[in-house]
Amino acid sequence: MTAAPNPIERFSLPRGDGQGDYVVYLSRPEGEAKDVPVIFVLDADMAFSLAVEVANLRAIGGAFPRPVLVGIGYGANFAEMAKLRTGDLTPPTSAEGAAALGNMTSLIGDKSGGADALLAFIVDSLAPEISRRCPEASKTRRILYGHSLAGLFTAYALLTRPDAFEAFLASSPSLWWDGFAVLKHLPGFAEHRKKLGQLPRVMVAVGGTEQDVPTEVPPSLNMDLAQVQAIVTMARMVDGAAEFAVALRDAGLTNVHHVCFTDEDHASVIPPSFNRGLTIALKP
Repeated sequence: MTAAPNPIERFSLPRGDGQGDYVVYLSRPEGEAKDVPVIFVLDADMAFSLAVEVANLRAIGGAFPRPVLVGIGYGANFAEMAKLRTGDLTPPTSAEGAAALGNMTSLIGDKSGGADALLAFIVDSLAPEISRRCPEASKTRRILYGHSLAGLFTAYALLTRPDAFEAFLASSPSLWWDGFAVLKHLPGFAEHRKKLGQLPRVMVAVGGTEQDVPTEVPPSLNMDLAQVQAIVTMARMVDGAAEFAVALRDAGLTNVHHVCFTDEDHASVIPPSFNRGLTIALKP
């Protein structure tokens, strides 16, 4: 048995900063369901088709709910997208944090600090537009999924606006950004948490090999091997994800899932992390 394909719509919405438009991807379940959960997928130019296929596969036979999937992207080639996403997905960044990136900016660009504007766009502009276009879409069951810098954005959204989504799915979050500055929001989050009527579900996932010291330089990086090794060591992707999950539990969250996928790297972990995220966010 195969899942029926779901068509993907594309439309544009103006950015909140007035700097052009976002490309929005939309895939809806068939049928007359009501109050359908909505999953917002960041980096949609890369990840949205995968998300649709995984969601369709899980929905075979009706054993698992098929969500409304909404992707936020740029409709740009990889080189341009890699720079645009950095500006949008990162919290305000210190001068020291920006300087520490070094030659990495040749790949990811030197713009940063747009996370608050993107979060406001999703909550205040995109979510109401999805409600208008999709009467079946739930107005309360909203879920956020992001990987890498988008995982950092997901963590930042959780810590600063924990009431914005029912579940936050952070895959390989770049918590290291700006010297792990995102963790400074944990005390404020603990205060936010006391005012929440319902605590969000959270996934913090990572690939088990992401902290392994590399022996060669990826072709896309204009850096030498020693620089790449220093960044991987500093980032502490595997340890940082585990510690973040513990910190969230210490801050009062009771539904935190930490998942380390053995033998997966920073890229190969995306399919299993989205699949696990569906289970965590949607399973009763």
